[in-house]
Amino acid sequence: MHPFTPRPTVRRFAKSSLVLMALGGLSLGCTEEPKVEPPPPNPQTLCSGTFSDGTSIDVESPQPLGDVPLPEQSFCDFHTFAWNQFLYLTQTVQDPNDPVFPTKPRFLSYAPWYNMLQPNGAAAPGAFPGGATTLQVGKLDNKQAGGGQDELIDVSGNTVLYDIRFNAPMYDFIVGQNYFTQADYYAFCQPTDPSQPFTACGNTEQLWLPWGNGTPTSMGSMGSVEVKTAWRQFPANDCPASQMYCAGSGLGLIALHIAQKTPTHGEWVWASFEHLGNTPDCAAGSSTPIAPQSPLGTPWALFDPAKVPASVMETKTCGVTAANPQCNLDPHVGTSGFQQVNVCRTDALPAGGASAANCAVVGSSTQDPNANSGGNVSCLNATLRPKLAGIWQNYQLIGTLWTKGTQPPDQDFWISLFQSAKPGLPEKTAVGFPNLANSALETYLQIGSTAYDPNAPGLSNANKAGCFGCHNPVAQDSDTDLSHFPSKFNDFQSPRVPAEP
Repeated sequence: MHPFTPRPTVRRFAKSSLVLMALGGLSLGCTEEPKVEPPPPNPQTLCSGTFSDGTSIDVESPQPLGDVPLPEQSFCDFHTFAWNQFLYLTQTVQDPNDPVFPTKPRFLSYAPWYNMLQPNGAAAPGAFPGGATTLQVGKLDNKQAGGGQDELIDVSGNTVLYDIRFNAPMYDFIVGQNYFTQADYYAFCQPTDPSQPFTACGNTEQLWLPWGNGTPTSMGSMGSVEVKTAWRQFPANDCPASQMYCAGSGLGLIALHIAQKTPTHGEWVWASFEHLGNTPDCAAGSSTPIAPQSPLGTPWALFDPAKVPASVMETKTCGVTAANPQCNLDPHVGTSGFQQVNVCRTDALPAGGASAANCAVVGSSTQDPNANSGGNVSCLNATLRPKLAGIWQNYQLIGTLWTKGTQPPDQDFWISLFQSAKPGLPEKTAVGFPNLANSALETYLQIGSTAYDPNAPGLSNANKAGCFGCHNPVAQDSDTDLSHFPSKFNDFQSPRVPAEP
């Protein structure tokens, strides 16, 4: 039984050897067993779009959620929550702040980092979203997150670019508290070493970003939301708009991270989506096997079948370990260049789509700490994607991450997979997809991908990977909740310098 599931109350009655009851003037010897009402049926018998509270995803008119529905918060609920928020954030809206492409997905109407964060001495930005929201190529990062700060080159030889955006609650808080310049933020943080991007703060205060006002009976408003996206570059007028979302003619969306802080999950809920044409799985028998073409019948974006040994195509297995490296290799060329390397997914989803085994809702336990999360995500993808219109059918959830139990939004903690004990603070366990990594956003940080290991030995991807590897209080130690927004101040000194957002 999942730890959030209330145990049904059953009254127990002792039997007497003989109870005399007067019925209609007659004395009868009998024992009457009281009727026990059966518990109400659980609406979440399958993980296919219905939450454990009985509500369901509305694909045609998605509504935002401020928290994972209570009271149970089953593992399936988190994956369903991730899909719901994806549908809401990709819903088409009219954006008056974009004079170039006013009709766009909702997440692109959020404030880009360069609207919210300003150079030292700049005036406060205006009301959310702080200016034009048009996707600007010159403001996008060409380096991935993580210690290696590597580039990702697609099969056409073009560099993948990255954008990060913030919703109104997060924007309004940072601007309202005067944390929008490095000097103003450092006045609060009092850094011990200002030369470091993840500097330790000398003060004893913690900056808690807004978490919304959801309650056990109402989901309320959304708290802080960060959306990070990966964009493939295409020659002019060549972005395949029938296959993916294209921002203009030259940029195509291939991956999307959603991180949301909620009242019951101060560690944030992390969800990651990818385009189906990105890359196959490293091993055979999973949901997206190695093949000459992607499931969409198109060439892979990050995997070139002509550049792997024939055995890889025959066995549908691409080695990623140091002993047999065939995929996820070191992308460096010389001291500053990068090359295309074949990419595959190590933490794959199970095959079978909406099979009974994949769709089964399993309570978490010590025997099954991730509670059929992989199967549930496969089931949700197979169930919900066909209901979508147009290009959004071509994106899938690849995983959701949070910590087991609930976590107050204004309390520090430590995560057992990545950190040493912090006396006086609760230990949390990463669950769902503990090693969540996006093949287009954290290519070289995927679990087990040791042919190239940019963070070894401390956070070696041989056995440690996932959002909490970087997004935890010890790793950043910068008093900014779990957001890395202060690292973007570095871009004002050296535009497009790699920075972990």
